[in-house]
Amino acid sequence: MRGLSSMVSSAHNHFDCNVGSEKGLEMTTEWGLDKLREVLGSGDEPHLMTGEQYKESLRDDRVIIDCNGERIEDIPTHPHLKRSVDTIAETFDAQFDAATRDITTYTDPADGQRYATGWQIPTEPEHLARRREMLRLSTLQTLGVFGRPPDYGSTWAMGFLSIADKIEADNPAYAQNVANFVKMSRRHNLISADVGVDVQSDRRVPRSERPSRLHVVEQRPDGLVLRGAKSCASIGAISHFSTCATTYTPDLDDVDAIFCALPMNAEGLTLLLREPTVDPYCEPEDHPLDSRGEEMDNLLLFDDVFIPNEYLFGFNNKVLLGLYTDFSVLAFWHILARLAYRGEIFAAVAQTIVDILGTEPVQSVRHAVAEIIEYAKLLKSTVIASEAEAYMRNGVLIPNNEYLIPGRLRSTEAYPRVLHLLRDLSGQGIVSRWPKAVWDNPKFGDLFEEWMPGVDVTAREKNRFFNFVWDICCSGHASRVAMFEHNNATPPAVIREQVYRGWKREEYCEFVRRYVGINPKRPT
Repeated sequence: MRGLSSMVSSAHNHFDCNVGSEKGLEMTTEWGLDKLREVLGSGDEPHLMTGEQYKESLRDDRVIIDCNGERIEDIPTHPHLKRSVDTIAETFDAQFDAATRDITTYTDPADGQRYATGWQIPTEPEHLARRREMLRLSTLQTLGVFGRPPDYGSTWAMGFLSIADKIEADNPAYAQNVANFVKMSRRHNLISADVGVDVQSDRRVPRSERPSRLHVVEQRPDGLVLRGAKSCASIGAISHFSTCATTYTPDLDDVDAIFCALPMNAEGLTLLLREPTVDPYCEPEDHPLDSRGEEMDNLLLFDDVFIPNEYLFGFNNKVLLGLYTDFSVLAFWHILARLAYRGEIFAAVAQTIVDILGTEPVQSVRHAVAEIIEYAKLLKSTVIASEAEAYMRNGVLIPNNEYLIPGRLRSTEAYPRVLHLLRDLSGQGIVSRWPKAVWDNPKFGDLFEEWMPGVDVTAREKNRFFNFVWDICCSGHASRVAMFEHNNATPPAVIREQVYRGWKREEYCEFVRRYVGINPKRPT
């Protein structure tokens, strides 16, 4: 068999039309995709779904339990998920909107068919640029509060392709499975979540003895049977598949090193939703952002879930799991780009506060807005720099992580400060708010209109805007999002260590030492 690393190295010419053998592809599409094939077959595009088709694709008999302990019978209409599904559906409709179609999709010259941009392997700078523009669009559609939008999960799959040579060295079949999974996902326009976090447990107990760990209970000729749990599958309940990996730690047993694809409707898999942070019935006027739904984090319970060999990317080799930083670069790039565009939204919110309250003449107010602008521009600068010095790895164009790491640290550490500045700029406006029912009462609404207008906006418009600001930086949902961003894709202390260890210091350190006239070699 031709090596996957050489096959993928010609990805631009080869992957988009024919990654993996047709036999292998047929094998991978036998399990977990019946509903997707049915939905795609009912539409006008063979590889794209409308928002309504997406909603229908979630009716695939998956087992989801809400926070009341009851099974969700219909995902698109259940109050805890409906508004989130509606919001994500808009990102699918953007694939058919003439104004956004060339951003959210691309035409494969090999077959003339359109596919989702998220599943295009980046091999040229313009591919990253289009992907970033797609990300800008999804951030504007969701206000960036979905940390795992539909265009995120594919970055993990692309990351797996970028280490294809290392996967192939372990098992050529696993490397082929990665390539097949990418093509399968592209063909079916699916949302792929990512699951890697272990559930919290007593750390005094050796990892190999924790009953909650995801582990193999049976190895069959055709695959593995898994038991255990995984947490924080942020968009898992409304995804089609997930890439699933064991969290690497030095005490991990090789036999517990699992790296695979997982359909959300797999038999034996149960998704348990957390309690919502927003009122699922809230008025859009009262909560302009929260009323559009939230990522309903969930616990994944594996009760003897079968994973066929064709969905395995790695097993019994924890070295592959230790390559997390290597295969996550595109995911890190995605996270930082989303936060950069969210930073632009934060800056616009700050400026709108100032405009409505008429506080621009105050120097400290202007400087607070400038600080938020700085946040947004610095994040975007690191994203652009990482693209400018991107490099090819196994046929995948990878942004330069040397720039992404400091940007990720800045995005995480400055995020609470940005929210504080928005609250500070708002003053009493963020507290003195009233719901729609009060405004509809003429006894109060008319009085408020006379007493509390803003600059060039009515009092009710001003109230609606500060309801929006509350959702962004003060609500329970805002707290959940802030906590998510703090821990998303590596805690700050770990990133700071990466900043220190990742800096290529030799050239400039040698320059300084020679300039001063001391030993040019640093002590080891």
